[in-house]
Amino acid sequence: MSEVAALLAAFHEATGRQAALWERREAQPLPVLLGATGEDFAARTETGVGAWDVASWARGQDLQAQLVHTGESVGWLIVEPGPDPDADQFLGRLVPLLRRLAHERDGATRELVERYEEINLLYAIGELLGGTTSVESVADTLLGELAATVGARRAVFLQTNRSTQTLVPIATLGLGDVNYEPVPFDRVEHIAVRAYRSGGACTVDGPGAPDADPVLSLRNAPLMAVAITRPSTGLGITGTFAVPSRRGADGVAVPLGVLVLGGREGGNPFSAGDRKLVAAVSTQIGTAMHNATLVRAAVERQQFKREMQLAHELQLKLLPSPQVVQPEARAAARVVPAESVGGDFFLLARLDRDRTGVLIGDVSGHGYQSALVMALALSAAAIHVQAAFDPSIAVEAVQRSLRDELMSTEMSISMCYAVIDSRAGELRYANAGHPHAFRVTAAGEVTRLGAVAPPIGFSEDPVEECVVRWRTGDRLVFFTDGVVDARDASDKRLGESAVLQMLANASPDATPDDVLEEIFAQAKNHVGRAPLLDDWTVVVVDRP
Repeated sequence: MSEVAALLAAFHEATGRQAALWERREAQPLPVLLGATGEDFAARTETGVGAWDVASWARGQDLQAQLVHTGESVGWLIVEPGPDPDADQFLGRLVPLLRRLAHERDGATRELVERYEEINLLYAIGELLGGTTSVESVADTLLGELAATVGARRAVFLQTNRSTQTLVPIATLGLGDVNYEPVPFDRVEHIAVRAYRSGGACTVDGPGAPDADPVLSLRNAPLMAVAITRPSTGLGITGTFAVPSRRGADGVAVPLGVLVLGGREGGNPFSAGDRKLVAAVSTQIGTAMHNATLVRAAVERQQFKREMQLAHELQLKLLPSPQVVQPEARAAARVVPAESVGGDFFLLARLDRDRTGVLIGDVSGHGYQSALVMALALSAAAIHVQAAFDPSIAVEAVQRSLRDELMSTEMSISMCYAVIDSRAGELRYANAGHPHAFRVTAAGEVTRLGAVAPPIGFSEDPVEECVVRWRTGDRLVFFTDGVVDARDASDKRLGESAVLQMLANASPDATPDDVLEEIFAQAKNHVGRAPLLDDWTVVVVDRP
């Protein structure tokens, strides 16, 4: 491995001594060379590592042999003798650490590649749905993109028809001349009906697959069905997708349709990751179908402005509940929309028992286009904050994911992402052009988490990461410029200083909800009856 070779080269440079590392692997009769300081020394030690007693062989060759763990197995580290035996022991301890770090790096790289493919799919489908008011017109393309990503060769897009009590196919893939008949609601053994009734996802493998869908599951091929829904009141990065789209007479939520996929390459069953991805896509489709209904209703009733407000309310439901970071942290967050849809958003992430992630973003401009970019940014951020180790890496990953969209729309996003690490007693953050991000101590000292890079969309330069101390009693307070730019009837701004003074005077015993309510009360009292000119977003987080 290149890492081992580099480590041994550094050892040789420091001590002037030759070294080689051989690994014993299961089911292989001879050890495998992981690295050596030179070809001659590798050849010299190759015979010895196959000996029954490697240590005795090494002593006979005036060499030193040390049994070390290589991560997956054990091996022999053979070095030339020298006056510093501690260096040999230190080198032996470094080997498993190096292998573990390389393994974690490779695993993270694979996961990022997989997540990148998922982002590409979600982005492509979002762009496809955003360019039409009729999901039916792009159903074939949607089905093809999704099936290709999860490796399905046959698929069907079923739409709910309440009047006929059936699931009606509006697009099929890989069926040739085979006709896929509508599926009645009472056909309970069918996998599409099972997904429809549960409002979620289900899979079938093996001999039961043909009974679950005889058209898609040829030769016992695995099946997966996912109900098409739209988000409920909350969507956290833990992946809670709820059913509600509309409710029947019995009060039970009715999905808008079902996606069924089968005939996977190699006959492998669908994984939990496949289910999550298809569930995310179904939510996108469900949201688009719901929005299309709203747009048609707006055109018919000439109330487009009101429908845009409903679309904004639906947009807010994509934001996570503050409870996702419990019990390790306490959080309060709220977005108060202006008259039209906007681009403010936040994200709260329970990374592990010791770390809590807090992100705020503000898309430039106003209106529906900003709302679409906000949805893309929120989706990308939700993936990257889980995949990245550092705030700067996560922000840069979001920057790369949205580069083309921001370039084509000439828009930008101010974003600040901070990670509270209670075990290390530090706050690590990356701020790309967001002006209103603060740490407030228990004594009322307010410190700005200053921007170290321009907003996303202005440049592709690296985003620097900053670290500050985090003590018990500290809290994070993030808000967008709509709060400080709030204007009264005389067009007077509230101003940032008024908000910061309130934060400095807040009681140390105040909860995040208390602080949130006080900020909004302050802004509302200042504005009075004047209309809002921009969205108000505030996030407050405590982590003892």
